[in-house]
This record gives sequence, C-alpha cells and structure tokens, in this order.
Amino acid sequence: MPFQTTAIRKRGRRRIAALVRAGAPCHLCGRPIDLSMPWPDPMSFVVDHVIPTSRGGTDDFDQLRPAHNRCNRTRSADPLGTVGQNSGALG
Repeated sequence: MPFQTTAIRKRGRRRIAALVRAGAPCHLCGRPIDLSMPWPDPMSFVVDHVIPTSRGGTDDFDQLRPAHNRCNRTRSADPLGTVGQNSGALG
C-alpha cells in the first residue's frame, strides 16, 4: 500500500534527498538536482517510484529514486502528467 503513513513517506524523501546531496543525479535524465528549487518548479526535487504507486508500487526504499519534477511528470501514468507534492518535494 503506497504511503502507509506520513512518517514513512517523509523518511523516504529524506533518505533520497541525502543521496542527491551526495551527488546522485535525476535517475531519469541524469542531470544534477538542485534541492533549493521550490515546489512546483519543473526542476524541483521529487521522489520517483520505479514501479508507480498507481500500478501497485510501494514506498520501500529500494524502489524510490531521485528525479526532477518535470522528468517524473513526463513519466507519470496520469494522462495529464500530474505529480503531487507528496511525490517527494521537500517543501
């Protein structure tokens, strides 16, 4: 079940953000992520689920990856390409 609790979601975002601080790029485009970019800027940080939650993906750490908001939106299963702030923005 995705986002079982707010604490689980926040812990996952903090762990992925730590990877970005250590130099991990967007796993979709390979470019650096600037954690200071505010949500909903297209280049802001979000957490991408390797298997989307809309298709049964979980919030397990091994299935989370750093991404830009724009990159994650492009990959979204939603026809409008929407990505909510719960997708990982730190703001």
